[in-house]
Amino acid sequence: MNEAVKNIVDELADKDLEAIMVVGLDSNGALNIQSSVNNVALMHWMLNKSIFDINVFENNQKREEKAEKAEE
Repeated sequence: MNEAVKNIVDELADKDLEAIMVVGLDSNGALNIQSSVNNVALMHWMLNKSIFDINVFENNQKREEKAEKAEE
């Protein structure tokens, strides 16, 4: 486990989590998924929600960059 991954795991230790799913890549590029949830439908929902939130974040970043450029 590299330092960046260790830092994220340490940050999560203080959270009051009810469920967790970890998706990661090992040094060979293999995908690893571990989940505390045994419900496949909930796992799909969690992954889809994550993708949606990332897309919203990226769109907001692009808008902020455009607004900053317009102000210059």
